[in-house]
Amino acid sequence: MMKDDQQLSVLVIEDNPGDFMLIDDYLLEKFSAIKVIHQETFESAISELKSFENIDIILLDLILPDLKGEQLVEKVQEVSGNIPIIILTGYSDIELARKILSKGVSDFLIKDEISPEIIYKSIIYALERKSYIAKLNKNKKIYQDLFDFSPQPMWIFDPSTLRFLNVNKAAIDKYGYTLEEFKSMTIKDIRPKNHMEFLEKSLEERKRENRDSYAGVFYHTLKSGETICVEIYSNNIEYEGRTVRLILASDITEKQEYVSTVETQNKKLKEIAWTQSHVVRAPLARILSVIHVLEQDCVEPHDFPDLLEKIKMSGDELDKIIQNIVAETNTMMNLSNFEHGKNNNTGR
Repeated sequence: MMKDDQQLSVLVIEDNPGDFMLIDDYLLEKFSAIKVIHQETFESAISELKSFENIDIILLDLILPDLKGEQLVEKVQEVSGNIPIIILTGYSDIELARKILSKGVSDFLIKDEISPEIIYKSIIYALERKSYIAKLNKNKKIYQDLFDFSPQPMWIFDPSTLRFLNVNKAAIDKYGYTLEEFKSMTIKDIRPKNHMEFLEKSLEERKRENRDSYAGVFYHTLKSGETICVEIYSNNIEYEGRTVRLILASDITEKQEYVSTVETQNKKLKEIAWTQSHVVRAPLARILSVIHVLEQDCVEPHDFPDLLEKIKMSGDELDKIIQNIVAETNTMMNLSNFEHGKNNNTGR
């Protein structure tokens, strides 16, 4: 029969020599590269755990000369950290087994029912469970770091109560509230009072349509009283055993102001275009008309002063129109340069 060749160090905490010999035989029958460490008391087992760093699994008798039962399990767990613990006992007490398993031990085996196959499966399952939990914790930490260190404000809230459950550092910095203050608030507390109806309508629509991702553009109020415009993205996630909502908020206040500036500039450009195509044509048409008359060689000498005056008046009018166009264009350029510089400084 093939043996498992993975290298293991097993600490067997058992005060009965006969029971230990049987367990040792079972382990050696199933594993070819196993190291079995034996201790008979709680105190000696604790010393072993503190001095030996590479113990992979613990087989623990539930009754030892110096400690027993639930207290024994708790004390061993305090020192063993995340090392899987399998309980070995001669008592088939289901209620006791349930209590012990609820403390996080990997398995609860009755000594009279143990066989090489049973103890082998229990150890393999315990090690696999430890590996799976370690991966879950690693993934949880990755996601937690993505949440905590995101440069954009993020928070989690309960859809049923609207209470904040967690917020990241960026949200704390942006909105001005502490984590404790956030957790005592609901998402209504960061909305302008005249936007409550819009918020409730939006929440109802999202609940009815079960939409995810892009939620829309909203207005939020900071602790300082300042109102900002934000673009919201949201998704349902599982958090502490329940479905909650994860929010990412991007401040687009300056972007909205920039869009408004561009719209104002476009309006001005249309006005300038209209001026060029209509207002400028009137004095220019009068000048061209006078020139046309002069070209006819039929102008009486006494008419020259009047024609020159018309040219001068039209020229002055045209000059003022051009000056106004230049002034409006310069104003637009200065405003555009200011907004561009402000956005660049924000980007840095």
